[in-house]
Amino acid sequence: MNRKSAALCSIIKLCVSTLVLLSYGETMALETAPGDYEPLPPNGNALLLYGQYAQSTDFYASGNKVSSNFRFQSEIGLLRYIHAFALGPNAVIEPQAILPFGHLAAGGDASFLGSNSGVGDLILGAPVKVVINQARDVLSLGPYVYFPTGTYNQDKSLNLGANRWQFLLQLAYIKHFARDWAWDNIADVDFSTNNNQANSLGQSSSKRPRYEFQEYLRYNVTPATTIGGGFGYVLGGRDSLAGQLQPDMQHELYTRVSLTQFVGKSWQIQGELGRDISASQGFKEDLRINLRLAKLF
Repeated sequence: MNRKSAALCSIIKLCVSTLVLLSYGETMALETAPGDYEPLPPNGNALLLYGQYAQSTDFYASGNKVSSNFRFQSEIGLLRYIHAFALGPNAVIEPQAILPFGHLAAGGDASFLGSNSGVGDLILGAPVKVVINQARDVLSLGPYVYFPTGTYNQDKSLNLGANRWQFLLQLAYIKHFARDWAWDNIADVDFSTNNNQANSLGQSSSKRPRYEFQEYLRYNVTPATTIGGGFGYVLGGRDSLAGQLQPDMQHELYTRVSLTQFVGKSWQIQGELGRDISASQGFKEDLRINLRLAKLF
């Protein structure tokens, strides 16, 4: 290995040691899709199966690209169940459970990270959704708890579990206008407990709050077909390893476009394409494909 390659490898391994990649489960945030915060009818149920594929080649540290051959691929599935209870004439609470699972693999300059498969951390949530006016605008507040139940090995660089408790609070507002148009606004903050087995040395890590903002515009082409698109921005999530604050502040901007189609009255399929526009830390996604199958009953 020449001096340049050795230096590059050292930089990337340092980023890994500061938990940019130590627990991929921590990056599996509760990203939403257009229309996700429309309330279910009281006593309604939804069973959803997601498939998410993402690939990356560029890797960033402290805002600087350190590799254009840092190949990473994730194939993630999620199983989600939701039930709605009425709280009043225009309000419901939707307790739900989400279980991620999948496979992570690295190549190129990132080949030393290896690969891993397993299940992610179980997520339980209960968003409250209120229809606030005759236009059917919606205001929602959703608490979610991530249980440290996922696959985790402190000797591995890639993990689907985070080995820490996480609490996420998500606020959403939907504005309906011009009959067939809607504007979805979502903001959340994520708090985490310490990971006391953050790496092979048994060091402890902590994470500062992570913030995410999502904006989507959608249009009902027909009563059964909806198209949408928008942007998301991630900020924060800075780590401390063994008491030392790390230079891994996240600034990430991404975009998504989606197509949602009802098949009959109770089945819905959704496809979403996206990519990262900019990233300051970790992988910059070249391609993101999200697929969702939902059964309403």
